[in-house]
Amino acid sequence: MKTNGQITAALLVATLAAAGCSSTDKTQQPQRVQATPVSMTTGSPSPTPVADKTPIGSVSFADGEAAYRAGNYKDAENVFEQYTKQVPANAWGHFMLGLSASKSGDPAKAEIAFEEALRLDPGHIKSMTNLSRVLIDQKRFEEAFEKLTYALEKEPDSADVHRLLGRTYSGQGKTEDAIASYHRAIELDGKDAWSMNNLGLLFLEQDRPYDAVPILAKAVLLNKDVAIFHNNLGMALEHTGRFGAAAMAYSGALNADAGYTKAQKNLERVQAMKVGPEEPFDLEALAEGHTGDTKTTDKTTSVH
Repeated sequence: MKTNGQITAALLVATLAAAGCSSTDKTQQPQRVQATPVSMTTGSPSPTPVADKTPIGSVSFADGEAAYRAGNYKDAENVFEQYTKQVPANAWGHFMLGLSASKSGDPAKAEIAFEEALRLDPGHIKSMTNLSRVLIDQKRFEEAFEKLTYALEKEPDSADVHRLLGRTYSGQGKTEDAIASYHRAIELDGKDAWSMNNLGLLFLEQDRPYDAVPILAKAVLLNKDVAIFHNNLGMALEHTGRFGAAAMAYSGALNADAGYTKAQKNLERVQAMKVGPEEPFDLEALAEGHTGDTKTTDKTTSVH
């Protein structure tokens, strides 16, 4: 059975799935944005309806929102671009334009839209947090931190804000601050699977797979449809020498997304390894080790 030291940093970099924006937080999607839960991706939050949904001209807010909820992000972007020209003073219209543009792969347009929403309503926290997702994805961490610091003053108990702070700290190399932020997000929202995923990734990057296993197992239990969660749990199990269990986790990733090439390669690798008897693969048992304690249980850890 391989030890942690035998599993190289190169393997970790090659096989880990990126944090969600989070999307989760969603972006993380995706957070992430995991959003949130991110997204990352990453956890982007669901749009909040506005009172005015009366059709104006050829489009209405409801038209764009329906396209967004159906996953037709480019169509939603086009609708909200027209809507904001018809109703330029509605901050929610610009917010939804930004959200749609971000999802359709136009971060520049998303940034402009979120900034306009904030110009109209400086206290529009959803625009602030989603703008921070766009900035994080572009590695503009100082700018994101400025937005999130203000958002935290307004909503100190927002798991979404703490998750995005975790992503920002992580991008800045402030690992302990990132871990603390993810723990706070999970404390505020015990179902924040994207924060759990991101925290597990940080533990893996620090060569702390025994800490990563329970938190990633918890993320999988909360959302079995996210292939990235299964893949990252597989990596954590593989790094603890549980290759059979890792194969089960990688298979779970492929069940969630049959086209997930990274998980397929990971599965083929561990299936080729000769392993002895192992404990049964029990997600709930693995997740029981999940606590709010940041202290490592891996006595052979090192920082990459």
